[in-house]
Amino acid sequence: MASERRLGIIGCPVLEDEIVYLLSGDNGLKDVFVVKDDHSEKLISKLRQKGVDIVPISEEGISQIPNSDGRSVVVWMKSMGLHEEPKELGKEVARSAKVMDGHCATILLFYGLCGNAFKNMNVLFEDVRTPVVILTDEKGQTVDDCIAVPLGGTDGYLRLLKRYAGVFYMTPAWADNWELLINKMEIARGTEMGNLDMLKMLFEMAGYNRVLLIDTGLGDREVLYSKTHEFSKEFSFREIELEPGFVSTRVSDDAYQKCVEMAENEKR
Repeated sequence: MASERRLGIIGCPVLEDEIVYLLSGDNGLKDVFVVKDDHSEKLISKLRQKGVDIVPISEEGISQIPNSDGRSVVVWMKSMGLHEEPKELGKEVARSAKVMDGHCATILLFYGLCGNAFKNMNVLFEDVRTPVVILTDEKGQTVDDCIAVPLGGTDGYLRLLKRYAGVFYMTPAWADNWELLINKMEIARGTEMGNLDMLKMLFEMAGYNRVLLIDTGLGDREVLYSKTHEFSKEFSFREIELEPGFVSTRVSDDAYQKCVEMAENEKR
């Protein structure tokens, strides 16, 4: 079967650094196929910078991927804009999983609950025969969102919220895309895209005046700091940096390893 030992990954660009980290560190990975479009440009560039050979394909090309001599992966990044409507996000990811169905041994979603877009996994993926895995914490609970991923899941997120209440959180990928992502937050719902004056007023009303740099150890640290400086200057926020002991790659590591083992077991 063409799906033997092939992993499918459907992900959000906000978690592309985690995907790059996993794929570039997988010594058993032979082939990496990426659906090439506007949403995968940065991922492809980052993978190539890490020395990972990429085979760009189209959506239609997923069904035509040849057998690989070893483990392979096909990655499909989705638009960050889908987060504005969680139901649409869930539907689009489910549609993509259906396209991958039968062409991968397992499908890994680089998403959390994301506004409950993936709350009912059994219903959302009921027509997909291929096993679908989503990012979870050590208790098996789906992580809340992209900020929870580098914190180890729900417990780590709650620990951060208690330590830094009323603070804007900034990971490397968030910092790199803050101008686009800022209007997709719940607090900004209904505001005009790019209307920073309105956002400044909303932040002031909500009591936000600090931004927390969360250095995940992944991605470009220079981008994290420069773009966070840009953000804090725009909104007159005070910058603070997260102390050691909060960040981990465990959520990503565990999900990827689970999928690798599932693919290996299917082959046997």
